[in-house]
Amino acid sequence: MEKYITNLYGHGNASTAMYAQHMVTDIAKDEGYLELAIPTLRASEDSDSELRSQIDGILTPLWPENLVIAQMPSWNGIAFDEVFLERLRQRVDKMVVFVHDFVPLMFDSNYYLMQRYLDAYNKADLIIVPSEQMGQKLVSEGLNIPYIIQELWDHPTSLVQLSRPSFQKKLNFAGDFDRFPFTINWDKDIDLDVFSQPKGPNGIVYSHDYLHVRGFKSDELLLHELNQGGFGLVWSENIENRSEREYSKMNVSFKFSAYLAAGIPIIANELLAKQEFVKKNKIGYIASSLDDAVDYVKNMSEAEYDDLIKNVNNVSWLIKDGFFTKKLLLEVEEFLLLKH
Repeated sequence: MEKYITNLYGHGNASTAMYAQHMVTDIAKDEGYLELAIPTLRASEDSDSELRSQIDGILTPLWPENLVIAQMPSWNGIAFDEVFLERLRQRVDKMVVFVHDFVPLMFDSNYYLMQRYLDAYNKADLIIVPSEQMGQKLVSEGLNIPYIIQELWDHPTSLVQLSRPSFQKKLNFAGDFDRFPFTINWDKDIDLDVFSQPKGPNGIVYSHDYLHVRGFKSDELLLHELNQGGFGLVWSENIENRSEREYSKMNVSFKFSAYLAAGIPIIANELLAKQEFVKKNKIGYIASSLDDAVDYVKNMSEAEYDDLIKNVNNVSWLIKDGFFTKKLLLEVEEFLLLKH
């Protein structure tokens, strides 16, 4: 039996969505999976027959006995994903949908697409969701197939060795100014380094007072910069058309794993989907507000920081080794190939 996994192409270098799919695919290849490349298309401009022809071309290598993991969404639109999963279901006996993001929950204006996404995903034998919270939410909306939980994103890196982060009372944040406007309005008396293009909804964002605009960094450079010390901030707030805070209760943050791969502790907002992971492994702090987060950092001692770093190192090693993705792939195969 051959195993396949889909992989997205055609996005820019700054695309976290594409980076995440490539990361999972690279780990899966080491576990014996073959790649099904999905190009970026303008599906809405194609006729049904053209769309089916394009998709059938992607699926040409498949045989009924194959196992296929479809990383979703493809970001080609729901019309593409519907047809893709329908044609995939017709070709193989074992089909899995791996939800990286769930678009109807990600954007308020796309909630009306909920049933179309669920109908498409319900064609699978199994679905991978970021958290138990999202699993329960989708079941309440009409998901009727079994689901398993993705614990964390991995973050392999070619950096041979990172140094021990230094004790610094500062926060690091990797995220866009327009999606996370609290960064633009930063008025706390503690340093915040923001790794993003210096452009927000109202123009260029400049460093001021305690806000330091560090610009977009490639992955290895980002990890190197984060590794200098301080804390990694995982924080969301609701903005127009995006209930970021609500979504963070169900989703797995990619920056969460980037901070851990860089070896620095986490500070995250209350009710984050992975807050219990933070508490259980003692790798950071769950804050009720930004003021609470700032107070925590201000009152941190170097000895306490060193204890956090030791705990982070254990998780960091696993993330950089692809542990959580490998574990997830084994869970998929156990579910599909062994009797339950």
